[in-house]
Formats: sequence, structure tokens, C-alpha cells
Amino acid sequence: MLPNAITNTGPYAGFWSHLKSIDHVLERIITSSSMEKLTELDRDRLNALMNFLKDGLSAESTTPDISRDLLKHALSSKPEYSSALNLRDRINEIDEFINWNKKAKKGYEEKINKLIQATDAYLTSPPLILTESQKEELLVMHAIIHSLVFDAEAAMQH
Repeated sequence: MLPNAITNTGPYAGFWSHLKSIDHVLERIITSSSMEKLTELDRDRLNALMNFLKDGLSAESTTPDISRDLLKHALSSKPEYSSALNLRDRINEIDEFINWNKKAKKGYEEKINKLIQATDAYLTSPPLILTESQKEELLVMHAIIHSLVFDAEAAMQH
């Protein structure tokens, strides 16, 4: 039997919820004057973001039937959504990501690795005050997640 969320909103409900919780933590960090103490949920969501970004480095993240795979992940006890779409292609379409560090001519892998390192550093030792560079990295991650949230919302409407 399908869970109510799946029957009411389709296979993208779990994906949307997962992304929305990451999006919420990023918004709180960006807008907060101090996030030196992270809650356990904050840490969990930032770890999920880091894993999501790591999966974006994998060349094996393409899947031909996204809706079938998202349904499979939504029904599992510990979903792993990033394998259900080609993150590399999707992230490379996001303007904030494209324009970030453009002058340095960094490639996709370098940029993703920098975001992974930034997330890991934030988890290890949250800063008292965000530097401009840290805020910019968080804004890029927020743009990526926000764009994917929008895609999941659109998919739930169909």
C-alpha cells in the first residue's frame, strides 16, 4: 500500500520534503546573525546536502525514468534522491552556479568540491559571523536546492 503522501501528491512528495528541509536550514543560516550552534536536525540536513553534492560528482547519476526512481526512493525507509536525476546537468543549468567563480574559470568538479568543503567546514566549526565568501557559497547552495524544490513542486502538480 502506498503512503498517503505518495497517493495524494505523487512520487515527488518525499523528494520535495527532503529538499525543502535542506532549503529551510540554508535560509536560516544565511539570514541569521549567528548560527554557531547547529541543532541535530541542522547537522543532518547539512550532511544530506553534502551527500547530495557529492552524488552530483558521480558520472553514474543519470537515470532514464525519473518518476519511477523517485517513487522507489520515496517508498524506501532511507531515500537517496540524488541518484534519481542527473545532478550534473541540472546544476549546470542554474545561473547562480554558472556565474559563481566565473572569473576564476573553475570547472564543475572544482565548484562542487568547493561547496562540499564549505559545507563540511560549516559542520565542523560554524562561524560566529559569515564572511562574504561563506555567504556566497551558501547562496549558491541555496539557489541549487531552491531550484530543485521548484522542480519537485512542478512535478507534483502534474
